[in-house]
Amino acid sequence: MNAGGRIESGPSVVLKGPSGSAFGMAVAAAGDLNQDGFQDFAVGAPFHETGSVMIWTGSSRGLSVEPSQVIQGSRISPGFRTFGYSLSGGLDVDGNKYPDLLVGSLDNTVALLRSRPVIHLNKTLRVSPDIVDPNRCWFCIQVEVCFSYSFSSGEKSDRDITVNFTVSTDITSFKSRLLFQDNGQSVFSDSLSMPKSWCKTLSVGLQSQIRDKVEPLVFSLNASLYEKLSKKRNSIQDLNHFPVLSQTPRPMKTQIHIQKACGSDNRCHSNLQMTAQFTDENHKPFDMQEGSQVLHYNGSINLLLLEVNVSNTPSPGQPAEDAHNAFLNISIPPSLIYSGVRTKGDIAVVECSVDYTVLLCELGNPFKSNQKVQVLIHFQSSEISLDTREIQSVLQLSTLSEQASLSPVYVSMLVEYSLQTSLTLINQLGPISFGGYVIGESAMKKTVDVGSLLLFTFQVHLSGKPLGRLGNLTVEFDWPREVSNGKWLLYLTEIQVNGTSEPHCAPPGNIINPLNLTLSKEEKKRSLEEKMMERQGEQRENTLHVLLQGQKKKSYTLDCVHGANCVTFVCPLVNMNNSASLTVRARLWNSTMIEDYNDVRSVLVRGRATLKLQTTKPTINMESRSAKIEIHINPDWGQQVDSGAPLWIIVVSVLAGVFLLALICLLLWKCGFFRRASTRELYKAKTLKAHMKSQPSEANRLTEEL
Repeated sequence: MNAGGRIESGPSVVLKGPSGSAFGMAVAAAGDLNQDGFQDFAVGAPFHETGSVMIWTGSSRGLSVEPSQVIQGSRISPGFRTFGYSLSGGLDVDGNKYPDLLVGSLDNTVALLRSRPVIHLNKTLRVSPDIVDPNRCWFCIQVEVCFSYSFSSGEKSDRDITVNFTVSTDITSFKSRLLFQDNGQSVFSDSLSMPKSWCKTLSVGLQSQIRDKVEPLVFSLNASLYEKLSKKRNSIQDLNHFPVLSQTPRPMKTQIHIQKACGSDNRCHSNLQMTAQFTDENHKPFDMQEGSQVLHYNGSINLLLLEVNVSNTPSPGQPAEDAHNAFLNISIPPSLIYSGVRTKGDIAVVECSVDYTVLLCELGNPFKSNQKVQVLIHFQSSEISLDTREIQSVLQLSTLSEQASLSPVYVSMLVEYSLQTSLTLINQLGPISFGGYVIGESAMKKTVDVGSLLLFTFQVHLSGKPLGRLGNLTVEFDWPREVSNGKWLLYLTEIQVNGTSEPHCAPPGNIINPLNLTLSKEEKKRSLEEKMMERQGEQRENTLHVLLQGQKKKSYTLDCVHGANCVTFVCPLVNMNNSASLTVRARLWNSTMIEDYNDVRSVLVRGRATLKLQTTKPTINMESRSAKIEIHINPDWGQQVDSGAPLWIIVVSVLAGVFLLALICLLLWKCGFFRRASTRELYKAKTLKAHMKSQPSEANRLTEEL
């Protein structure tokens, strides 16, 4: 401290005691209490509980922040309240060559603390052999424990010193691989009395079926002095019979190794390598997009596989010796459920255990050199939801062999959820007829004035989980509202929706019933009479088909590309679960058909309904589904037959009939059909004969005629 003949201005060590304890009120040089050649000192803290004295021992390293010993007044005498108020030390009161300490207080009591003799205890722990062959060891390990001691004051003594010791085996393993022959346990405790005995030898053996052959077998020795204090506390004792150790006992350790097939140095250097990818249940890897696998998920996918390939083969500069206690650690993705494991390769069975979200698979002990294995982890995909964006898993290989390049492998797969939907038109319209007379738009009051009722019912079905807050399904209509010249064609009157939170579809743009016509009862339920008329129309079509074959009238097709002006609108299926239906009611504009298509054979009107997905989630997709809307329209059949035949056909038909009648008459004349015998004589004979017999029989009359 006074190097160069002066004291430094700053402290080298600052010691602090308990708050409010008056720590440092008394400080005294205590001399060399432990006889280690370094001076010690004592510090009083009289107001710490019942008072205390703290001892700091000097050493070659200087002072420690914490005291080496704390003496509490309550343990010396129950009458102390200010123990340590004053201190005096450095004098050997009892003549045992160790300085003592005098402690004062404000309690009318002074305590003399005598120093006990200090012993330096030396201990050794020897274990042989250095390498153990597990196939040839039957308590083949010898453990030798030896002790010696000396007094710190330098005096020689032949007093008996008893040392208690404990030997522990394989202290670094969770479960010891060794047993002592004497007690059949992994820990052995005993005592030695010196100088009668200095050493003790113990036999240790390996347990059967050792799994861990890489970790060394570590032995530990703990020792302490046996103390038996006198029961006479009021009498002055000879402290030479109660020595203490110079230092707090610390355990002594040594280790040996188990023989392994890993070269002359008995150190195994493995070279475990791993690759992983997701596959379907047919072991086909999923497609790659921008360096990541992509799963196009739908409700039909029930099983996913994580294919892991592990090898232990040499590479340039890296040998591949046995990998002891080789394990594969896999994190289970939260959207998948572990269901099993299969293996292919050099290992018949790989055992795996699940611990919460971690799957631990044992690959082998050891996983031998040049060995390969394919592990197929089976996962159920039932937890994949519409908002699942990515499936991730972290794979980590571990081994007790030496290998520095065991980095984790990250496997990820993007999820694109493909909705399985259908859109079906469940009722097909029969042929629709038009006829009658033209009614102006301003004269129409009810929807029945427009024309025939058209009714379409669309069924929407969604497999799997509903969209919920992630989006909506929508039905988009391409509706042929007008013909190309701007006249009305199909007039929408109402769209009802079932299975959603919105019972009606009312798209913007005044598309539904723009003329505000009064809905007739037919809009709610089709009449039986109309259905009967459709059936009669089908029968008429079949009956009169032959008559129309000779006519040259045209058939027209009106759709959104040719002949019709279409309007596009959308009906959202808000809060739909798994099914919904849309009922579309419309009217055929009868006046347009009479004015523009009265002389045609038939008109086919086409539209389209398309089911689409509306969402902000890029991972959810759906293939659009479409349904055709077709209306077959025919003029009234009776009107078409009566007035539709051209004049020249009628004239030709009349002439042909007259000619045929003349030909028949000529043939009959040639055959003598028009010849007649003279009936006068015949009647005359019959009259004469009638006078002879008033009632001739049928047989006689026939004979006479012949």
